[in-house]
Amino acid sequence: MTALRTLAFGDGAVWGASWSPDSAGAALTALGSGSDVNVMPGLGLSDSGAGPADEWHLEAEGVALVAAPVGELVDVQAARDGLAGSEQLCRVTGTVASNQVDCLGVRSAWADDVELARFESIRAVSVWFDPDEAFALTAFRPRKTKHHDGDLLAAAVIGPDVSAAAEDPRLSTTYAADGWPVRAGVELWFSGEEPERQFPRRASGEPVGPRAQAVAGELELQAEPFRWHSRGRDAAGMYLLASRR
Repeated sequence: MTALRTLAFGDGAVWGASWSPDSAGAALTALGSGSDVNVMPGLGLSDSGAGPADEWHLEAEGVALVAAPVGELVDVQAARDGLAGSEQLCRVTGTVASNQVDCLGVRSAWADDVELARFESIRAVSVWFDPDEAFALTAFRPRKTKHHDGDLLAAAVIGPDVSAAAEDPRLSTTYAADGWPVRAGVELWFSGEEPERQFPRRASGEPVGPRAQAVAGELELQAEPFRWHSRGRDAAGMYLLASRR
Protein backbone atom coordinates (compact mmCIF):
# COMPACT_ATOMS: atom_id res chain seq x y z
CA MET A 1 0.00 0.00 0.00
CA THR A 2 1.14 3.54 -0.65
CA ALA A 3 0.62 6.53 1.64
CA LEU A 4 -0.20 8.83 -1.26
CA ARG A 5 -0.63 8.71 -5.02
CA THR A 6 -1.09 11.72 -7.25
CA LEU A 7 -1.85 11.99 -10.94
CA ALA A 8 -1.71 15.10 -13.12
CA PHE A 9 -2.38 15.25 -16.86
CA GLY A 10 -3.53 17.58 -19.60
CA ASP A 11 -2.96 19.02 -23.04
CA GLY A 12 -4.37 22.55 -22.74
CA ALA A 13 -7.91 21.55 -23.71
CA VAL A 14 -8.54 18.89 -21.05
CA TRP A 15 -6.75 18.46 -17.74
CA GLY A 16 -7.03 16.58 -14.48
CA ALA A 17 -5.46 16.20 -11.06
CA SER A 18 -6.10 13.45 -8.53
CA TRP A 19 -5.06 13.22 -4.87
CA SER A 20 -5.37 9.69 -3.48
CA PRO A 21 -4.09 9.06 0.05
CA ASP A 22 -4.39 5.73 1.82
CA SER A 23 -7.57 4.69 3.60
CA ALA A 24 -6.86 7.16 6.42
CA GLY A 25 -7.33 10.18 4.14
CA ALA A 26 -9.88 11.61 1.74
CA ALA A 27 -9.44 11.30 -2.02
CA LEU A 28 -10.21 14.10 -4.43
CA THR A 29 -10.15 14.49 -8.20
CA ALA A 30 -10.55 17.66 -10.28
CA LEU A 31 -11.22 17.56 -14.02
CA GLY A 32 -11.26 20.55 -16.35
CA SER A 33 -12.32 21.16 -19.94
CA GLY A 34 -12.43 24.63 -21.43
CA SER A 35 -13.95 26.92 -18.82
CA ASP A 36 -15.63 24.04 -16.97
CA VAL A 37 -14.13 22.48 -13.85
CA ASN A 38 -15.65 19.51 -12.04
CA VAL A 39 -14.45 18.67 -8.53
CA MET A 40 -15.22 15.11 -7.44
CA PRO A 41 -14.71 14.43 -3.70
CA GLY A 42 -14.10 10.79 -2.89
CA LEU A 43 -12.90 9.85 -6.38
CA GLY A 44 -9.43 8.35 -6.11
CA LEU A 45 -7.10 6.21 -8.15
CA SER A 46 -7.30 2.44 -8.42
CA ASP A 47 -4.78 0.20 -10.14
CA SER A 48 -4.49 -3.14 -11.88
CA GLY A 49 -1.42 -4.12 -9.85
CA ALA A 50 1.47 -2.75 -7.84
CA GLY A 51 4.18 -2.80 -10.53
CA PRO A 52 5.65 0.02 -12.63
CA ALA A 53 4.03 -1.41 -15.80
CA ASP A 54 0.52 -1.54 -14.33
CA GLU A 55 -2.24 0.89 -15.22
CA TRP A 56 -3.94 3.34 -12.88
CA HIS A 57 -7.67 4.04 -13.26
CA LEU A 58 -10.12 6.83 -12.52
CA GLU A 59 -13.69 5.60 -12.81
CA ALA A 60 -16.97 7.28 -11.92
CA GLU A 61 -20.20 8.26 -13.62
CA GLY A 62 -19.14 9.99 -16.82
CA VAL A 63 -15.44 9.35 -16.13
CA ALA A 64 -13.41 6.43 -17.51
CA LEU A 65 -9.68 7.17 -17.60
CA VAL A 66 -6.60 4.97 -17.74
CA ALA A 67 -3.07 6.18 -16.91
CA ALA A 68 -0.61 3.83 -18.61
CA PRO A 69 3.16 4.15 -18.07
CA VAL A 70 5.21 5.70 -20.85
CA GLY A 71 8.56 6.44 -19.26
CA GLU A 72 10.80 4.61 -16.86
CA LEU A 73 9.77 4.63 -13.20
CA VAL A 74 12.30 6.69 -11.21
CA ASP A 75 12.78 6.16 -7.48
CA VAL A 76 13.19 9.42 -5.58
CA GLN A 77 14.07 10.33 -2.03
CA ALA A 78 14.23 13.50 0.04
CA ALA A 79 17.86 13.67 1.13
CA ARG A 80 17.29 15.26 4.54
CA ASP A 81 14.53 12.95 5.71
CA GLY A 82 14.53 9.79 3.67
CA LEU A 83 11.00 10.22 2.31
CA ALA A 84 10.82 7.66 -0.50
CA GLY A 85 8.61 7.56 -3.57
CA SER A 86 8.57 7.24 -7.33
CA GLU A 87 7.78 9.36 -10.38
CA GLN A 88 6.70 8.15 -13.81
CA LEU A 89 5.61 9.68 -17.10
CA CYS A 90 2.28 8.28 -18.28
CA ARG A 91 -0.32 8.62 -21.01
CA VAL A 92 -3.91 9.17 -19.94
CA THR A 93 -6.67 8.01 -22.27
CA GLY A 94 -10.44 7.63 -22.02
CA THR A 95 -13.44 9.89 -21.65
CA VAL A 96 -14.66 12.65 -19.36
CA ALA A 97 -18.34 13.31 -20.05
CA SER A 98 -18.40 13.67 -23.84
CA ASN A 99 -14.73 14.65 -24.11
CA GLN A 100 -12.13 12.24 -25.43
CA VAL A 101 -8.85 12.31 -23.51
CA ASP A 102 -5.45 11.34 -24.92
CA CYS A 103 -2.55 13.22 -23.36
CA LEU A 104 0.58 12.93 -21.27
CA GLY A 105 0.81 13.24 -17.52
CA VAL A 106 2.88 12.35 -14.46
CA ARG A 107 1.95 9.87 -11.76
CA SER A 108 3.63 9.82 -8.35
CA ALA A 109 3.54 7.34 -5.48
CA TRP A 110 4.88 7.69 -1.92
CA ALA A 111 5.80 4.79 0.33
CA ASP A 112 3.46 3.61 3.07
CA ASP A 113 5.80 4.79 5.83
CA VAL A 114 5.37 8.43 4.79
CA GLU A 115 3.23 9.99 7.53
CA LEU A 116 1.15 12.65 5.80
CA ALA A 117 -0.03 14.07 9.14
CA ARG A 118 3.52 15.35 9.75
CA PHE A 119 3.22 17.99 7.06
CA GLU A 120 1.69 21.42 6.95
CA SER A 121 1.59 21.37 3.15
CA ILE A 122 2.61 19.29 0.14
CA ARG A 123 3.34 20.68 -3.32
CA ALA A 124 3.36 18.31 -6.30
CA VAL A 125 4.73 20.08 -9.38
CA SER A 126 4.85 18.28 -12.71
CA VAL A 127 6.01 19.21 -16.21
CA TRP A 128 5.63 17.07 -19.34
CA PHE A 129 7.07 17.64 -22.80
CA ASP A 130 5.50 15.86 -25.74
CA PRO A 131 6.28 13.11 -26.58
CA ASP A 132 8.48 11.50 -23.91
CA GLU A 133 10.05 13.75 -21.30
CA ALA A 134 8.97 15.03 -17.89
CA PHE A 135 10.12 16.77 -14.73
CA ALA A 136 8.47 15.96 -11.39
CA LEU A 137 9.06 17.52 -7.99
CA THR A 138 7.34 17.09 -4.62
CA ALA A 139 7.98 19.42 -1.69
CA PHE A 140 6.88 18.39 1.82
CA ARG A 141 6.69 21.17 4.42
CA PRO A 142 6.76 19.85 8.01
CA ARG A 143 4.42 21.35 10.57
CA LYS A 144 5.72 24.47 12.33
CA THR A 145 7.99 25.17 9.35
CA LYS A 146 7.25 28.67 8.09
CA HIS A 147 9.53 28.99 5.05
CA HIS A 148 10.56 26.97 2.02
CA ASP A 149 14.07 26.54 3.44
CA GLY A 150 12.63 23.83 5.70
CA ASP A 151 10.92 21.92 2.88
CA LEU A 152 11.84 18.31 2.14
CA LEU A 153 12.18 17.94 -1.64
CA ALA A 154 12.45 15.00 -3.99
CA ALA A 155 12.42 15.21 -7.79
CA ALA A 156 13.29 13.45 -11.02
CA VAL A 157 13.77 13.99 -14.72
CA ILE A 158 12.28 11.34 -17.00
CA GLY A 159 13.33 11.17 -20.63
CA PRO A 160 14.37 9.03 -23.58
CA ASP A 161 18.08 9.72 -22.99
CA VAL A 162 18.25 9.79 -19.21
CA SER A 163 15.91 9.20 -16.29
CA ALA A 164 17.29 9.97 -12.85
CA ALA A 165 16.52 11.36 -9.44
CA ALA A 166 17.75 14.90 -8.84
CA GLU A 167 20.47 15.27 -6.24
CA ASP A 168 19.57 18.86 -5.34
CA PRO A 169 16.00 19.83 -6.37
CA ARG A 170 14.78 23.39 -5.87
CA LEU A 171 11.35 25.00 -6.19
CA SER A 172 10.57 28.70 -6.15
CA THR A 173 6.99 30.00 -6.17
CA THR A 174 5.47 33.48 -6.33
CA TYR A 175 1.96 33.73 -4.91
CA ALA A 176 -0.86 36.19 -5.47
CA ALA A 177 -2.61 37.86 -2.55
CA ASP A 178 -5.28 35.15 -2.62
CA GLY A 179 -2.70 32.40 -2.09
CA TRP A 180 -2.64 30.98 -5.63
CA PRO A 181 0.69 30.48 -7.44
CA VAL A 182 1.24 33.00 -10.23
CA ARG A 183 4.76 31.95 -11.21
CA ALA A 184 7.03 29.02 -10.41
CA GLY A 185 10.52 27.79 -11.18
CA VAL A 186 11.96 24.28 -10.97
CA GLU A 187 15.70 23.65 -10.81
CA LEU A 188 17.03 20.10 -10.72
CA TRP A 189 20.76 19.55 -10.17
CA PHE A 190 22.63 16.40 -11.25
CA SER A 191 26.25 15.25 -11.15
CA GLY A 192 28.24 15.45 -14.35
CA GLU A 193 30.88 13.06 -15.64
CA GLU A 194 33.42 14.70 -13.33
CA PRO A 195 32.62 14.37 -9.59
CA GLU A 196 33.20 18.08 -8.95
CA ARG A 197 30.91 19.18 -11.75
CA GLN A 198 27.14 19.55 -11.53
CA PHE A 199 24.61 20.75 -14.06
CA PRO A 200 20.97 21.84 -13.73
CA ARG A 201 17.75 21.21 -15.63
CA ARG A 202 15.44 24.21 -15.29
CA ALA A 203 11.86 25.12 -16.12
CA SER A 204 9.74 28.19 -15.39
CA GLY A 205 5.99 28.37 -15.62
CA GLU A 206 2.78 30.29 -15.11
CA PRO A 207 -0.87 29.26 -14.64
CA VAL A 208 -3.23 28.92 -17.58
CA GLY A 209 -6.99 28.49 -17.72
CA PRO A 210 -9.41 27.63 -14.92
CA ARG A 211 -8.33 26.10 -11.62
CA ALA A 212 -9.89 23.97 -8.89
CA GLN A 213 -10.11 24.27 -5.11
CA ALA A 214 -11.75 21.88 -2.66
CA VAL A 215 -11.52 20.37 0.81
CA ALA A 216 -10.53 16.74 1.39
CA GLY A 217 -10.54 15.76 5.05
CA GLU A 218 -8.20 18.08 6.95
CA LEU A 219 -6.60 19.39 3.76
CA GLU A 220 -7.50 22.15 1.36
CA LEU A 221 -6.39 21.28 -2.15
CA GLN A 222 -5.62 23.62 -5.03
CA ALA A 223 -5.00 22.31 -8.56
CA GLU A 224 -3.80 24.74 -11.20
CA PRO A 225 -2.78 23.87 -14.78
CA PHE A 226 0.56 25.44 -15.74
CA ARG A 227 2.38 26.23 -18.96
CA TRP A 228 6.10 25.60 -18.59
CA HIS A 229 9.17 26.74 -20.52
CA SER A 230 12.59 25.09 -20.71
CA ARG A 231 15.41 25.40 -23.24
CA GLY A 232 13.18 27.05 -25.82
CA ARG A 233 10.43 24.45 -25.47
CA ASP A 234 6.94 24.78 -24.03
CA ALA A 235 5.30 22.11 -21.91
CA ALA A 236 2.05 21.42 -20.08
CA GLY A 237 1.95 20.65 -16.39
CA MET A 238 0.29 21.05 -13.03
CA TYR A 239 0.84 22.75 -9.69
CA LEU A 240 -0.98 20.81 -6.96
CA LEU A 241 -0.94 22.29 -3.45
CA ALA A 242 -2.36 20.55 -0.40
CA SER A 243 -2.47 22.71 2.75
CA ARG A 244 -3.63 21.77 6.21
CA ARG A 245 -6.69 23.74 7.36
